[in-house]
Amino acid sequence: ESQKSIASILQELKYSVELSANQGETLEKLRFNRYDVIVLNEKFDSNSPEENTVYNQLKFMPMSTRRHIFLALIGQNFQTGDHGAAFAKSVNLVVNEKDIPNLKTVLKRSIADNEQFYKVYKESLIKMGKR
Repeated sequence: ESQKSIASILQELKYSVELSANQGETLEKLRFNRYDVIVLNEKFDSNSPEENTVYNQLKFMPMSTRRHIFLALIGQNFQTGDHGAAFAKSVNLVVNEKDIPNLKTVLKRSIADNEQFYKVYKESLIKMGKR
């Protein structure tokens, strides 16, 4: 149910949305596609964050690739917008499951902040012909 709600929010923010039913399908999509925004539940298709192979793959992705993806991690024990928790989890944003109704506002602000933060870096890459 929350997956449909999140998909609707991303569509309102003008993103094309792809849903995945399980980790295998998601890993296959990540292998062949580039995504600007990924919203992932820390227990997606698993019993714990440690068993979430999608999260683990994204967490250990080379920074040159990962920097171009805005990754929001949803979980029961996060305080939405906690920068320390986001840093510790190697994501751009953490969201408490109870805050999904406010996700549109939170995502819009956080994605804009992230784009501003990396603006000069990305412009420099383009000028050097590396992107």
